[in-house]
Amino acid sequence: MNANNKTVKIFWTGGFDSTFRVVQLSRMNITVQPYYLSDKRIAESYELEAIEKITQLINKHPDTKAQMLPTVYVSVEDRPESQPQIAEAYKRIFEKNWLGNQYVWLADFAVNHPGIELSIEKGTNPVRLIEKNGGFEKKYSDSIGEYYTVSKSTDKDYLTLFGNFGLPLLDYSKLDMKDFFIKHGYDEIMKLTWFCHTPINGKPCGKCNPCKGVVEEGMAERLDEEALKRYRKAKVIGKIKSTALFRLAKKILHR
Repeated sequence: MNANNKTVKIFWTGGFDSTFRVVQLSRMNITVQPYYLSDKRIAESYELEAIEKITQLINKHPDTKAQMLPTVYVSVEDRPESQPQIAEAYKRIFEKNWLGNQYVWLADFAVNHPGIELSIEKGTNPVRLIEKNGGFEKKYSDSIGEYYTVSKSTDKDYLTLFGNFGLPLLDYSKLDMKDFFIKHGYDEIMKLTWFCHTPINGKPCGKCNPCKGVVEEGMAERLDEEALKRYRKAKVIGKIKSTALFRLAKKILHR
C-alpha cells in the first residue's frame, strides 16, 4: 500500500509520450491518477485498449511503487464549460501561429485540476512557441523530482492556455524515452503505445502527423511496410503541394 499521500494527475492518451511519463511516475512512491479526455476521435478505441493493457503490465512490473488509480474517462458531454478567456487566448495565438485546438479543452479541464501533467516533449510546436514568447521555470518536488511550468513572465495568452499544467518532459526527446523504456525493461509497454490518428485495418496508417513524426524521430520500426509505403507517398505528395502553393503565391505577389 502506498503510504505517500501525494497524488499526481496526468492526461493519458495511451500514446508514447504520456505513457512514458506514466511509467516514470509508476516507479515513484506516489499515487497516480490518469485522465482520458474524449473527443470522439477515430482512434479512441485503440487508445483506450492500449491504456487498459499497459495499466495491467505496469501493475505487474517489479519496479512499480506507485498506487495506480483507474483512469478517469471524461466524455465530451462531461467536459467542463469552456472558459471564454481560454478560447480568446487561443484565438489570438492561432491568428499568428498554428496550434492544435486540443489545448483549449485541456486548458479548460486544468482550471479545476491545476498542476495536472501534460506530456509534451522538447522540440514540439507548443514548446517552441512558449520559448519564443517567454519560456519556462524549472521546479522541484520531493515526490516527483524536477518538472517545468510556464514562466509567469510569459506572454499572457500562452500563460492563460498553458499556465495550469505541470510539464515534466521538456528535457526528453522520443529517442531518450525509447532508451528509457528499453533500459528499464518496458519494451512490451512501449510496443503497446498507440499514436496513429487514422488507423487502417487496425494498424497505423503512415500518413497522419503522428505516424510521420514516428518515422522522422527515428522510430520507423513502429510502422509496417505498407504504412511506410503510405508515409513515403504522403511525403512526395506533400512536397508537390508545397511547391505548387509556393508557385501560386509567387504569381500572386508579382501581379
